Amino acid sequence: MDRPDIVQLAIRAKRDAALVVDRHTNPSQKAASLALYDVMASCMELCERCELDSAEQTALECLFKEQPKTGNRRYVEKGSDIYVMVCRFVFTETDRTNAMRYASALREASKLQLSSENLSDWMRGNGGVNALYFRRPLDARRVKTKCLRLAEQIEFSRDEPFTLTLRWQDDNIFAIIT
Repeated sequence: MDRPDIVQLAIRAKRDAALVVDRHTNPSQKAASLALYDVMASCMELCERCELDSAEQTALECLFKEQPKTGNRRYVEKGSDIYVMVCRFVFTETDRTNAMRYASALREASKLQLSSENLSDWMRGNGGVNALYFRRPLDARRVKTKCLRLAEQIEFSRDEPFTLTLRWQDDNIFAIIT
């Protein structure tokens, strides 16, 4: 059996995500959750295929970069891992606030060696997205980030190096110490 083209699979997952939040398609929260698990399985398939085939990942990255920007912001950032890229693409127009949560859940599913074939059933029987999302380590004393959100503006010369001392706050904003 031929696999669907990865670009078509991504577009279908995005369309299916829109149906999940449509009150006419899923009048109850339970129905919406069950439909979400199927979309998450499609997202996992996209991630799996990209990890196995760099040409498929390149095709998806091209599709993602072609998406229109909102203002000066792009929701699929350069350097994002495949889980973030897929979830940001699939859920940008429907559930952008949870896209990172879904990406974390897929990353945890991968660590548990859950595949796209069994992810939806596993989620139905084990507590859904939260069962995966809350597995991620929260007590890490060291974290990695590429973008910092500062509590206030800074002024600096583009021609000279500068140093900032920052303190992380619980709201994920960095206070400027010096």
